[in-house]
Amino acid sequence: MEKPSDQRCFGDVMTWSERCREHFFPWRSKSSGDGKGARIAEAGITEAWPGYELERSAPRYHLLVYPIEGCGNVCTAKQTCTVSREQVLIVPAGTPFGYRPFRSRWHFLWFHLSKDDGCQQGQLNRVVVRKTAQTGPLGRLMEDFLRESRGRGPTAEKAAALYSELILLYIRRELGQYEEETDTGFQSLLQHIWHKVNRDLKRAWTVESLADEMGMSTSHFHRLVRETQSVSPMKMVTRLRMERAQELLIMHDVPINVISEQVGYHNPYAFAVAFKRFSGVTPGEFRKRR
Repeated sequence: MEKPSDQRCFGDVMTWSERCREHFFPWRSKSSGDGKGARIAEAGITEAWPGYELERSAPRYHLLVYPIEGCGNVCTAKQTCTVSREQVLIVPAGTPFGYRPFRSRWHFLWFHLSKDDGCQQGQLNRVVVRKTAQTGPLGRLMEDFLRESRGRGPTAEKAAALYSELILLYIRRELGQYEEETDTGFQSLLQHIWHKVNRDLKRAWTVESLADEMGMSTSHFHRLVRETQSVSPMKMVTRLRMERAQELLIMHDVPINVISEQVGYHNPYAFAVAFKRFSGVTPGEFRKRR
């Protein structure tokens, strides 16, 4: 949370504008977990427009919100912030809160997690707004889950149950319940930054620029990456570049110097040296083996 505001009280309010839409997913009829850690009680997708407002004075559930488009204005008793794309809002059970669209349309996924002993630690003890890489995958999984839930027959029911389990796995990953993390939520943040690197391998990434994307000091970021992934940040960037180069060499007949530029090497010789160090053979030899 970022900006302090005046102390305020919350009621139990939901106000709609004419264009607002909300869809509840048929979650109760599907598997909701193995009883260990977070369990999904309800889920849905909301298209909110100015005039929409939701407040809860003492929610019985933990809340996760993933914006798809637009921004939301989020308030607690003491603070106010915005949540937007590539971020997740986490509100623990019992915490009064309110949210509404910020100026225009706000489209978001939401999940209510059951309050139980397995959810009292880690991510679910304070209000958090942070970067995430889970929004796209969760959105696609929810669409597939809904399609199968509307189907008929044993295969559709089984497929819907499998999708629900996969969605739950992504939620638990967000909360750090499958990793022994040095810092709370660090694995989810790492997924976000490596996804960003993969989308822009041409960029001249440095430890400093990676740490800046994470909002950390360079030394702290470097230490956490070494502790959680047993590799330095720049070696991870090199791995992503080399794996993409291997894909391009196998799938396309473009010149090697073009591939070199696409993965961030303006000097084909430097690319060839790095590729052989990673793969054991030169790019040309690798292509001949495909």
